[in-house]
Amino acid sequence: MNPQQARDLVRSVFGDRVHAEVTGFPGGNLSLAIAGSRHSATVDGHPETGWAYTIDPAEDDGFTGHDQAAETLEEALRDIHGKLAD
Repeated sequence: MNPQQARDLVRSVFGDRVHAEVTGFPGGNLSLAIAGSRHSATVDGHPETGWAYTIDPAEDDGFTGHDQAAETLEEALRDIHGKLAD
């Protein structure tokens, strides 16, 4: 998966309701910052090893790690979408 494919997947899950910044790294890892009108999420991972994510990370969390994980990016995005809709 490349950054454009990740952006397309974000759009298919959220439509135009969020803004996503996607950063790709040489090893194939991706980092996503997703911002909606009231909530945000960060997602980091690789298609072969899985995805970790945090919804509404605190400013002082820094790089302390994520509190949730998913096998696929789509699974992570759909969970984020569902929780933001609650």
